Amino acid sequence: MYQRHKYFIFDLDGTLAYTIEDLRTAMNKMLRFFGWREISTEETLKNINRGARSFVQGSLPRELQDDEAILDKAYEKYTEFYSEGYLLETHLYPFVKEGIEYLKKNGAKLAVFSNKQDLHTKAICDALFPKGTFDVVMGHSGEFPHKPSPEGVLYIVSQLGGDLDKTVLVGDSDVDMKTAKNAGIHPVGVSWGYRPKELLQELGAEMIIHDLSDFEKLI
Repeated sequence: MYQRHKYFIFDLDGTLAYTIEDLRTAMNKMLRFFGWREISTEETLKNINRGARSFVQGSLPRELQDDEAILDKAYEKYTEFYSEGYLLETHLYPFVKEGIEYLKKNGAKLAVFSNKQDLHTKAICDALFPKGTFDVVMGHSGEFPHKPSPEGVLYIVSQLGGDLDKTVLVGDSDVDMKTAKNAGIHPVGVSWGYRPKELLQELGAEMIIHDLSDFEKLI
């Protein structure tokens, strides 16, 4: 039987919310603005998970990816376009709302930790969840390194008042599983995200969430 826990840190993109279309739309608006080739959904999936700047860099024409001045301009323009349209198509996955409500109702301490910019992470959570759902919501602000560094997770654990052995990181990517391992907490995957569940299991996911009943097994 799966060991039950009390403290839960959730990834955002691909875990709580489907965000790909808005990410790709903003990126392609930026690429069109500069006259560069647009990217496909598959290329979007390939380049996400390591932060917005890395996403922009991987989406640029290959010959420009190491030009920091161009990358700065592209990142600024991408951020402008994403800020205008981060909620056009973004929505919660099935079972997420009910699953989070169940955990909250049963005494869980909840957090969101994303490599997405902090401003957008907070805005999406504010729009998709009732106020007060999460005890901590944190994206990338520069205060901590991107995942898979454990620094941000360890800070969140301290804010939740929890301990590592009772804390779970729920995510959809290899980055999330590595982050959990680096932080010394429990990795749990989801079956619906941007990376295959088999990869998450290979990287040590102790459980894969498929539906509401699996949320109920966590606590």
